[in-house]
Amino acid sequence: MTIINTIADYIIIGAGSAGCVLAARLSEDKDKTVILVEAGGNDTHPFIHIPSGYIKTMNNSSLNWMYKNEPDPGVHHREIDMPRGKVLGGSSSINAMLYIRGQAADYDSWAQRGNPGWSYDDVLPYFIRAEHQERLIQPEKYAQRDQFDSEYHGTDGPLNVADIRETYEALDMLCEAAQSCGYPYNADFNGASQQGFGYYQVTQKGGMRCSTRRGYLTPAQNRPNLKIITNATVTSLGFDSDDISTQQSRQARTVNLRHRGQPLTLTSRKTIILSAGAIGSPQILELSGIGRPDLLSAHGITPRHELLGVGENFSDHFISRLAWRLTDPYLSLNRRAHGLAFVGELFKYAFQRRGILSLPAGILGGFVKSHEGLDQPDIQYHMANASFKNPAKRVFDDFPGLTIGPCQLRPESRGYVHIQSSDPSISPLINPKYLDSETDRQVHLAGMRIARKLMSAHPISDYVVEEIKPGADISSDDELLDYARATGVTLYHPVSTCRMGPEARNGDVVDSRLNVHGITGLKVVDASIMPELVSGNTNAPTIMIAEKAADIIKKEAR
Repeated sequence: MTIINTIADYIIIGAGSAGCVLAARLSEDKDKTVILVEAGGNDTHPFIHIPSGYIKTMNNSSLNWMYKNEPDPGVHHREIDMPRGKVLGGSSSINAMLYIRGQAADYDSWAQRGNPGWSYDDVLPYFIRAEHQERLIQPEKYAQRDQFDSEYHGTDGPLNVADIRETYEALDMLCEAAQSCGYPYNADFNGASQQGFGYYQVTQKGGMRCSTRRGYLTPAQNRPNLKIITNATVTSLGFDSDDISTQQSRQARTVNLRHRGQPLTLTSRKTIILSAGAIGSPQILELSGIGRPDLLSAHGITPRHELLGVGENFSDHFISRLAWRLTDPYLSLNRRAHGLAFVGELFKYAFQRRGILSLPAGILGGFVKSHEGLDQPDIQYHMANASFKNPAKRVFDDFPGLTIGPCQLRPESRGYVHIQSSDPSISPLINPKYLDSETDRQVHLAGMRIARKLMSAHPISDYVVEEIKPGADISSDDELLDYARATGVTLYHPVSTCRMGPEARNGDVVDSRLNVHGITGLKVVDASIMPELVSGNTNAPTIMIAEKAADIIKKEAR
């Protein structure tokens, strides 16, 4: 296939949660041309669109970069799967679809770190712009306690946000147990307060996934000023000068890539935008000679611009899972995942778009404080009335079970992502440094103990046979931490490897307008720019970042 148009005003690298948004928004201006580059292919695989199909995409190398972390003693030297989408829609095409924005204080802290324009009041309009909130369309369907406040939500956006299509008796009882423990019911984790327990909302429409590819890119893809190039791997960026002695700001001009095995160079008239994610964006910067000179030289790459923060400050949510055996098989999804019952579920999804095939990984959510005195929750729970003999592959137990997974919302541990070769096809080294901080360890322990407290409370306690993971005999801090280190995994929320902030010498990579420090014509727009990890799932915040970035770029072009 011959690419005819290789020059555009904007070149976007990565058609994921951010890149699809940018392509759709920037191509709204008919006078500007946009090229969107994606390493993967189209989102035609059926498991992308069936919500529970994410279980399969997590292990599909045609849709997933299949990254693993560098073995680290903090997790018993395990290599943990760290999936990232390699397909139109990126990780929004393979994620668990939970719609969580985080807390207002998260964004206020971004602004306080020297990033004007990124406070909660500044970013809320972009969350609202992105959202098509189904619950606001027909409010009469909901009880008073489940009403949403339109001050926090929108109905005109491309991203469809819906309720999970079924509720479950076991999870209703778990929610009641939480209230008996003093934790409030919360119908809207994205409203005035995040605290409490309730059912998650999801980025689905009619029981099918609503990725940024479907919500944003599909309606825009036939615009004459937008070109989408798939199956293209970026090898490096090119600049107006390769004179490394100059102290002047360098201009990013070209994108070098391999397209279906052949070299191809794209030229930007205005801006190159990196939206390859918290792993891909720092990798591309380093392959282009931007980063730590010692690391670049060690891999035979000529340092073109020193930027010490590239690939540093990696932060991610770490989750371990506790599980219980229940008395009644009809309270658990496990029964419905086997034999004739599963055949019934296939028909149920085919004709109604309901049942276990419509479910995300976490069905019931909870946000609590690890101790009194905190202003906001620092623990998040993902809960499901299911349990697994093989959690990685979602192989269900043969008996009824229920799982609660705690994670610390604002971890202090910091890791890194760095190239280990000048070959773009070789994955970078990834080390999240999970549980490296004492604070992280103590908050995680609190999350595990609160989970046990919930399951010991009425009415759910009446239906518990036993705790099966880690087991009631595991009780000391050391034992619980050892279990977490041995079994815990990523919650798929890597951020901060191209951190936004005003000072490059302090490890910041982009400024508040998302320009790479010291380089003109180059921006980073994805989860890697988050100054700190938000208090919740990262897909909705990444979409918000792209919405805001599109406005920034449009204003700069005037």
